[in-house]
Formats: sequence, structure tokens, C-alpha cells
Amino acid sequence: MDNLIGRTIISAGASFTGKISNARAVEVNGIVKADIDAEKITIGKNGSFEGKIKAGLVVVSGTYDGTMDAGSVWATASARISGKIQYQTLQMDRGAALNCRVVHNWQADEAVQDADLEQDHDAPVMSDGDSDLADKSTSEPVKE
Repeated sequence: MDNLIGRTIISAGASFTGKISNARAVEVNGIVKADIDAEKITIGKNGSFEGKIKAGLVVVSGTYDGTMDAGSVWATASARISGKIQYQTLQMDRGAALNCRVVHNWQADEAVQDADLEQDHDAPVMSDGDSDLADKSTSEPVKE
């Protein structure tokens, strides 16, 4: 019985609509339309989930449609995923179907700073024509 402490189970044949937050583990074998924040979410082979997921680990064997933000995602052979998933690690078994936007999580602030540094270093110098750069043009004069 101790294994069930902190675990939420939506059984086959059951349906749930709403919000679940601060759950340790959620197992979906029925139909769920919700926003869920949990450590681990498992969507069983006959389970269907529609909504937002935020979790450390998401295992999908059934159907998922929504926006997922997860540390690790495992799409098993029977998984059908649509919507958007953001992840740090992704595992797909042969047969899993993804029809979604897939985004690898990274530190956005660091990536923007790195991109700005690269642009500053590699970018050509632009001129409005008033500087010496305009005088060094190698193009032919325009004939009128």
C-alpha cells in the first residue's frame, strides 16, 4: 500500500476534467482533460490526455494532445502525440507517432547572449554612406 501514497490513478473507463497540482505520480488509463503538474505522469496504452503537462518524467503509451514541458519524455511504441512538447531528454520507441512541435529545452537567456556576441563579432559594419566606407566601393559608376 505504501507505493500508492502520493499517486493519482485515473482508471480505464473513468474520466476527469480539471486541474491536478503538486502530485508525485499520475497514471492515466481513462480520459483526462486537464492541466497537470506532477513529478511523473504515465499515460497508459488505452489512456487519453488533453491539456497541459508539466513534469519531470512523462511516459506516453496512449494518446496525448496539448502542451507538455518535461525533463524527460518517453514515447512508447503505441504513443500518439500531437500539440507541442518541450523536453531535455526524449526517447522514442519504434512505432511511436509524433505529430507535434518538438522543442529541446535550453537556457534561453544564455542562448540569446551567445547569439548577440556572435553577431557583434561577425557582423559586417553597416554605413549610411557618410563615412569613408562608402568611398571605398568597387562598383562601377552609374550612367544616367
